[in-house]
Amino acid sequence: MPPSPRRFLSLALLLSLAPLASVAAPAPPQFLPVSAQWCLSGGCLDLEVPKTQEQYRRGLIQRPALGPWRGMWFRFSPAQSVGFWMHQCLVPLDLVFLRDGKVVEIKAQLPACPRLPCPSYKASEAVDGVVELQAGRAAELGLTVGSAAVIP
Repeated sequence: MPPSPRRFLSLALLLSLAPLASVAAPAPPQFLPVSAQWCLSGGCLDLEVPKTQEQYRRGLIQRPALGPWRGMWFRFSPAQSVGFWMHQCLVPLDLVFLRDGKVVEIKAQLPACPRLPCPSYKASEAVDGVVELQAGRAAELGLTVGSAAVIP
């Protein structure tokens, strides 16, 4: 027996809404291998380094706190104006903007943003790297504009 028109309409409606449900669901967190270190006087930060466009896009979405000696380093070549936002991040972060081996700007204690709209955070100049750290860590490490940022 073929499905009734009413049942067919209900099924069609459910199927048409399925893509919306998948868009609204938060992405699972990504955990990248540590592939760089930024060594400072107090110790070395282990850095995860995204390599693909998808890894850049996902960043630290849905990640728990990083820990004091962990971060994510986004590299850009050539230097460019980039914006970061905290949508679907679970914890506040510090953004340390880098250029030519130096810290050029720090955006500290940026709050997580569970729902849209979320602000975008940019440096006042083009950068060739951004390191995301747990909130407050840049100050604890004594990072300031002009600090050396050599990450081999």
